[in-house]
Amino acid sequence: MEYITFPDRKIPIAHKPDVFIAGGGCAWTGALISASRCGVKALGIERMFCLGGTMTGGLMSKIAIDGRNRGLGEELIRRLDEYQGSHFLESRPEVPIDPELVKFILDKMVFEEAKADVRFGTTITDVIKEGRVVKAVIIDSINGLEAVQAKYFIDCTGDGQFAFKAGASYVVGNDEGFGSSPTLMFRVGNVDIDRLISEMESRRETLCVSGNNRYASHKKTPQQNREAIASGKYAHFADFIPYIKQKVKENPDMFTDWEIQMMIQRGLIFMNQPQTDHVLVNCTRIPRFKGNDNDELTNAMLSGRKQAEAAFRFMKAFMPGFEKSFIMDTGAMLGIRESRRITGDYIFTEKDVDAMRKFDDAVVSNGGGIEIHSTTGSGTEIGEHFSEDHYNVPYRSIIAKDFDNLFIAGRCFSANHPALSAARNIAYCMALGQAAGTAAAQLIHSGKNNVREIEIKALQEQLKSIL
Repeated sequence: MEYITFPDRKIPIAHKPDVFIAGGGCAWTGALISASRCGVKALGIERMFCLGGTMTGGLMSKIAIDGRNRGLGEELIRRLDEYQGSHFLESRPEVPIDPELVKFILDKMVFEEAKADVRFGTTITDVIKEGRVVKAVIIDSINGLEAVQAKYFIDCTGDGQFAFKAGASYVVGNDEGFGSSPTLMFRVGNVDIDRLISEMESRRETLCVSGNNRYASHKKTPQQNREAIASGKYAHFADFIPYIKQKVKENPDMFTDWEIQMMIQRGLIFMNQPQTDHVLVNCTRIPRFKGNDNDELTNAMLSGRKQAEAAFRFMKAFMPGFEKSFIMDTGAMLGIRESRRITGDYIFTEKDVDAMRKFDDAVVSNGGGIEIHSTTGSGTEIGEHFSEDHYNVPYRSIIAKDFDNLFIAGRCFSANHPALSAARNIAYCMALGQAAGTAAAQLIHSGKNNVREIEIKALQEQLKSIL
């Protein structure tokens, strides 16, 4: 490989906040709001031009939120309900949301109320460290290169990009190096959902027969979906694999072999939205994904859009109620379920999940089980819990093992492959960020210089809404 030598340059120190937070998504929102509400000066950066990450730019316009989570995730849903005169919070643990409205609400919470300092269109170029201490981060934006010095740093990038550039230890995927398959979400408008349900009721032998989809426990009957929509709750339509196979066989020239394979690997999965004629489609899959290579990410987005177009073409041609529908939008970012997992002082595991383990240094509680979206793209391993019990994530899993002033929150926190699948949903990531932001504020107020000097009982008292 050829190289060039980059000349030394002086980079201006543009900001000196108490805490620097990289990301912009769900975990970042939790960290920035909580740190600001605790009275410390926080600076956050985001590469896109809206807040919310996966639930806005990625169009994951459904929040999965455990009943124990009374933190910022619940607050966001309550505010959405207040704005639109709805009561979708009652639909938990699965809550439909409007991603465009979320942008407005988060702007208000972050900029107007928390009065946090945020920079859009900004990425991490490099991290400067001395031993185990991060000293500064070099950011890049339309301003050019700038430096930021802070006392504590929180990586909420999802991909662990900050910690990676700092040289932190990390792991990718399962034993073969592949993570849960990502999805490119898309929304379809002008759908007659009532007609679809009526046709499903009258044509059960064709539209309601299950294929090889592992979402049996999530799948609702036509009547359950009708009742859910009528009461302003979450409705879930899934599978249709035998129907897809039937229609592509009857129309042999309409789809390529690749398109057929992509459609039947997961079937059609879509859900209602706050707008009565919109659906969110969650059926594309990118197999054998690692998430740490630019070529891979580029090809994944292209594949995701090709899959979305094929799925929509099928839906418009053959699904009752979709005759006059149109694609509203596709995600501006890939819905990545897993990429780098930064190594913390403790690695959270599936044994902790299955045993409903409690920790003395717990910072977040959850009840959701394993949900691994097959690395091959076909099938989903779901290990749901049906008890009222819960497990914890310990504080040690949100601090980077190799550093004294670096937190890791969201899906890059310290967990193994199966355990991450139980702890990466939107509200849970927001809670992890809330824990990191609150912890950073406590350390700053007490004049401590090491994340391991936390007063855990005092922190837990502050975090009782998510414990």
